[in-house]
Amino acid sequence: MTSDRLMKILIGPLLLIVALYLPFLGPTKARIGFGILFWMVYWWVTVAVDIKVTCLVPLIVAAFYPFMSREEAFRLYMHEEFFLILGATMVAAGWIRWGFARRVALKFLSKFSNNVQVQTVAWFLLCGAVSFIMGNTTVGAIFAPIAVAALLYAGYSSFDQRYNSKGASNILIAVAWGASIGGMTTPLGGGQALVTWGFFQKYLGTEIYFVDWTMRMLPVSILVMAASAVFMYYFMKPDPGEEYFQGTKDFYKKELKEMGPMGFEEKVCFYGFILVIFLAIARPLYADMLKGDAFAWLHPSALFFIFAVLLFLIPSVREKGQTILSLETLQAHFPVAILFIWPGAIALGRVLQQTGASKVFASWMQPMLDAGTIPAIFVISLGSTMLSQFVSDTAAAGILIPLVIDAFKNWGGSQYGATAFIWISGAALSWSFAVVSATGAQAISAGYGANIKRMFVFGMYVAVICALVTTLYFIVTVGVMNWSFYTMPPGK
Repeated sequence: MTSDRLMKILIGPLLLIVALYLPFLGPTKARIGFGILFWMVYWWVTVAVDIKVTCLVPLIVAAFYPFMSREEAFRLYMHEEFFLILGATMVAAGWIRWGFARRVALKFLSKFSNNVQVQTVAWFLLCGAVSFIMGNTTVGAIFAPIAVAALLYAGYSSFDQRYNSKGASNILIAVAWGASIGGMTTPLGGGQALVTWGFFQKYLGTEIYFVDWTMRMLPVSILVMAASAVFMYYFMKPDPGEEYFQGTKDFYKKELKEMGPMGFEEKVCFYGFILVIFLAIARPLYADMLKGDAFAWLHPSALFFIFAVLLFLIPSVREKGQTILSLETLQAHFPVAILFIWPGAIALGRVLQQTGASKVFASWMQPMLDAGTIPAIFVISLGSTMLSQFVSDTAAAGILIPLVIDAFKNWGGSQYGATAFIWISGAALSWSFAVVSATGAQAISAGYGANIKRMFVFGMYVAVICALVTTLYFIVTVGVMNWSFYTMPPGK
């Protein structure tokens, strides 16, 4: 271990110790909450240790200093919605294993020209659409290898060739950004959406249906995707003489033809997933009729997990003696980090609430509240976007959503005053494009040859554009129109 890395590791707990001696952070227990926040954020930004280890900081602190009982510390990580993200990611592993994810990508991309900028936008929009219902790490894991296969056919056979080519690097960056940008469109869009969804439902004391969520998030998602696509097409130029990839479109058609028709396993994974999505979206139509413990399995969280488990029982037709899902498939295609990052973000959010740190933060935001709704919208939108550049978007949700709830719960004199600002912050959390550690998709794309410096420079531009679009959208809908669609809880 180098002395530089050791120093980074030690700075984390040192930040906690420093926080304990800062009176403006509130009472001692709140200072512990802030200290844990500073420690985790620093380790996340610097990648001083494995990101999965960072997620265990609350447990580490509880082991050394019982600011809460160890049993309570373990409970910080437990959340019923974990079934949803676990089930959906397991199903996605089946998509990859049996080739359905590859088929979708090849079918989509075979419709576009070989123009590098057109291909860049196409990858971005494809991954953006898929990220509506899958986490960014999963989307990156599915599509980055396909993008690399296409780049290999176009002559970019090594990491260095892709890293040093603006055009090739743009393709990989587009995969990463697309994987992030749709993350808040549905509660399935990733850990940050599920974290926000969970805190939001607890705040309201009622379930938020998928359709209600999507109706509010889809318009802003489409606007930021359009703005980002325009920027990428006109400003992220490839190198001179690299405006076209030779043979790329033919490669997609050739590979798709060689795949043949959909197999049994692909059909089960796809149509079963569609059925679960339909039941989740249609839930408002039957939720009042099918109540009680006997129908608890119809909740989206349970449905996705149940479907994933069923795939372990359905025999494969292509490979005798195998089932559609297996432990080997999960070992090969399941992003293990998700088992740490999402619960870690939940735990951090609860630490901030239970130690009182979120209330202290809320008191600091009072001047912003007094300044008016429009300045508050601007600060929340830009602040959420900037934090998500340097901390994983899931962790950013765990940090910000509890703070927003405490700061704005009495906004406008409403019983649920924080509602509009949860939508605003929730939307802006997904515009995390600059730093490799911000999302799993960015790390995956960088591993395949995306130019990290290019990702950071242009990522900051796109993040600011998305934050401004979000700000303008909510200034109109919340600040000017005071539209109850966003200011009041769904269904009220």
